[in-house]
Amino acid sequence: MTFIDDTILKGAIDLHVHVGPDYSPRYSDAIRLAREAAAAGMRAIVIKKHLASTVGEAYEASQVVPEVSVFGGIALNAPCGGLSVRSVTACVKAGGKMIWLPTTDAKYAMDLAARGHWIKEYVGGCAFGETVEPLTVLDENGALKPEVCQIMAVCKEYGAILGSGHVGPDECLALAREAHRIGYTKLEITHPNDWEGGFSIELCRELASLGATLTMAYGACSPHNGRQDPHEIADMINAVGAQHMALITDYGQVASPAPADGMRVFYYLLRRLGISDADLHAMIVTNPARLLDLEPLTEEV
Repeated sequence: MTFIDDTILKGAIDLHVHVGPDYSPRYSDAIRLAREAAAAGMRAIVIKKHLASTVGEAYEASQVVPEVSVFGGIALNAPCGGLSVRSVTACVKAGGKMIWLPTTDAKYAMDLAARGHWIKEYVGGCAFGETVEPLTVLDENGALKPEVCQIMAVCKEYGAILGSGHVGPDECLALAREAHRIGYTKLEITHPNDWEGGFSIELCRELASLGATLTMAYGACSPHNGRQDPHEIADMINAVGAQHMALITDYGQVASPAPADGMRVFYYLLRRLGISDADLHAMIVTNPARLLDLEPLTEEV
């Protein structure tokens, strides 16, 4: 193991780790991810694939490494049924805790890719040489599609997190308004810092005011994901408030370090940029634990 000897990640949770085997090369499988998270003192991880469910792998990894909880889910791209209420219901009934709205097949991400955004390596059927129909959660009038409202209702019923995936700012605002209307408190706005200014501070404040949790991704600072200046993440945290946020690595690529190492570096980097230990603790321990329905730790900052 490469972990330094400290306890900074005690109780930490990473809500977004890519896992192999996958159609794209990945850092490791779920069992290795679980072992490394446990060795770092982490409490839980959520594993993700764009084109397949991770519920079975999460269950198996949790059995092999009981010291850490591993959760799975699905991303609602075409191979998983798209915006399918049936796919969501089956996933959460099997123990899935995270439902991501379209990622690789999201119209917003595909439009950005067409303009040269780094996401072009991941979107649509680029890995397969296929044409993929873009998916959006809005109808032609700008309202949420009925099936999306049903998906959110299923997530509320089963206590699952609904992540925005790679849908756009207007779509996220519509989702947040619906979540607020029905009293759903587990809407996650997935790495809004990843979209090169697409999500303004004003919009993020509005999303937070409606009860959404915004996840800030360290992966956006990586060379293969746009090289975001981490000062921008610190500014977003200060402007919106750590009580509305969680930190994720979005790691799991072969070009990235171990996700647990990435979370540790993210913590120390943000601390150096002025984010307090109390706020960091909220974003890696308290807030993600609430989303996953985990009991609060007895030793809180």
